[in-house]
Amino acid sequence: MTYRTINSLIILICKSCICLWACAPLAGNKIEYKQWSIVYDENTKTLDYIHNGKAILSGVFVKAKSGNDPIESTAYPEVKINKESLSDAFGNGEKFTVSYTGLAGKPDIKQVYYFYSDKEYFLTDVYLESETDISSNYIAPIYTATKNSFLSADESNRALRVPFDNDAFVHYLSSPLSGEDISFEVTSIFNGKERNGLVIGSVEHDTWKTGIRYKGEENQYITELECYGGVVHELTRDISQKPDRPSIKGHGSIKGKSLKSPKIFFGIFNDWRRGLEIFGEANAIVAPPRKWNGGTPFGWNSWAAMAEKVNYEGAIDVADFIKKELQPNSFENDNITYIGLDSFWDNFTEDQLKQFVEHCKANGQKAGIYWCPFSDWHGNAEAFVEGTNNAYKYKDIYIYADGKPRKVESLAVDPTHPGTKQRMDHYINKFKKLGYTYVKLDFINNGTLEADSFYNPAVTTGVQAYNEGMKYLSDLCGEDMFMALSIAPTFPSQYGTSKRISCDAWGAMTEGEWGTTGYMLNSLSFGWWLDRVYPFNDSDHILLYKPQEADDYKEGANRARITSAVITGIYMLGDNFSLKGKIPGDIAAREKAIKVATNKEINDIARIGKSFYPVEGYTAADPGKAEPAYMLETKDGVYVAVFNFDKTAAKEGSINLDRIGLVDNNKVDCKELWTSSEVLVENGVLKYSVPSQDVRVYKLAR
Repeated sequence: MTYRTINSLIILICKSCICLWACAPLAGNKIEYKQWSIVYDENTKTLDYIHNGKAILSGVFVKAKSGNDPIESTAYPEVKINKESLSDAFGNGEKFTVSYTGLAGKPDIKQVYYFYSDKEYFLTDVYLESETDISSNYIAPIYTATKNSFLSADESNRALRVPFDNDAFVHYLSSPLSGEDISFEVTSIFNGKERNGLVIGSVEHDTWKTGIRYKGEENQYITELECYGGVVHELTRDISQKPDRPSIKGHGSIKGKSLKSPKIFFGIFNDWRRGLEIFGEANAIVAPPRKWNGGTPFGWNSWAAMAEKVNYEGAIDVADFIKKELQPNSFENDNITYIGLDSFWDNFTEDQLKQFVEHCKANGQKAGIYWCPFSDWHGNAEAFVEGTNNAYKYKDIYIYADGKPRKVESLAVDPTHPGTKQRMDHYINKFKKLGYTYVKLDFINNGTLEADSFYNPAVTTGVQAYNEGMKYLSDLCGEDMFMALSIAPTFPSQYGTSKRISCDAWGAMTEGEWGTTGYMLNSLSFGWWLDRVYPFNDSDHILLYKPQEADDYKEGANRARITSAVITGIYMLGDNFSLKGKIPGDIAAREKAIKVATNKEINDIARIGKSFYPVEGYTAADPGKAEPAYMLETKDGVYVAVFNFDKTAAKEGSINLDRIGLVDNNKVDCKELWTSSEVLVENGVLKYSVPSQDVRVYKLAR
């Protein structure tokens, strides 16, 4: 035997030993990695999650369905835990596989835990494995009905409900931990005063709609927690009581010999707000945000005031007013504003659509337009689909539930159908040829609906269909087209340059708190972290004038409306600033915009391109309302915005500097940006006074 042969054998033996060590069953019944321990209880056949020696969840096990049969990991007679090294997009660490086998007639269950050397959280997913094909429309990697508590007994404990989409004015809820609810894709259960809390949710959005159902008791205990792929609900728009909107019986099933759950993020954080941001950043690792090299869009959209009466002469006049009066006075970014035609842009002739683009270019503006890629608003099933050369009728591209067309607000079309894609080609290529570089995409939650079937037989769930359709649309738009998602699911997120954080927010006084502006701020209060998965959150267009509701559009309230936009992301006005055309506005709208949309220091906040987040997160007037105070840390200091929703009384109060990250500062330079007044901050306290229905924005230097 030669030296080279002996050396090769030694290397082979060493590699084999390394592999055997890496994949070998662990001694005992415990997973340990840095601050985490996961302990298998042989009596209950469940797992306990322990963080820094403190029990977080006990009695955890896997629930799933194989076909129509429910299965639970606690029923399996054989359990073993293997460990191996791990290196993937999240980093380096260790991977542990808990295998449940030996249950006759049932697929094996394998739960994988992923730990990383530089991450505070772990990830986990579940595989159902069989030698023959199986199907499932429900897999819960984390389920417990054991009474758990990891928060101190306190009235500031909260559980967060995150909506699936932003349709129908749905609210985020920050509720006491005393009832039952379901959150979509993610939740946080936290203590408002101490700020510590749990964040749990899905970081994969390629197949499943993920629900996190929880029950609380005495505002401290979790009595049931279920994190699962396979949710259908009124808030996913799959179930409806309206007779013209047929419901689906369940989430679509996936099939094969190995079926995978969504990958679940699980983390305990000293600050639940940072935990949600880290959750967003983890999602961005899996599906990086859509590329955008420009700044925050400033501009105007036609829907709030012109609506269905948008017209060429009026829109041109609006563009000219913004060019003359607002752009020279800081209402711009990178010397650009966007002028957007919303629905009913087809009031314009083809020549007018093109001339509008050219006019905007001459004004240093970019033209935007509107479309609904997964909607049929006309309801004529026999009509031919645009762009298909009469190859398809609309009835051919609808999706169905029990043979009836699916509908949210509009009839839903199949994102995987060639007729739908040819229709995309027709409209997007038209917009690009005309020179539009910004497209507002609306009611695209239609694309996530479950259905009897899809044109692509490999697609069996609504989220799979949405991904196929949106990827096609995103590729078609290209990187130079700004894709502004309007009514849309929160996830998947990688197809939008921005997403509207709430539903329509034109300032109507329908429910107090400046109506839809207060509602929008509710979405910012608990959804600000979405700027980690979208380049920008979108507050929608801001309306500053309604003659029939003049008392609700005074200067203070308008300052608050403007502030709500600049602390969120995209900055779009919505008033009818035209004095020409078929629906002229009122000069008062122009005067109000000149008054409040030209404050450079306020507008500079929007140019930062980041969303503010709540100072507290548990102080809203009730679970579905907005927080009063928001903040943003920068390298130079901290911005703080304080809103007063009261219609009659001024609001006075104080914020301790340690609550806004200025812990070591006794005396801080501070300026209020709307009044341009210096504010004395000393002894570790910012004192504020905000008039009724108004706002104050403070800039505190480090």
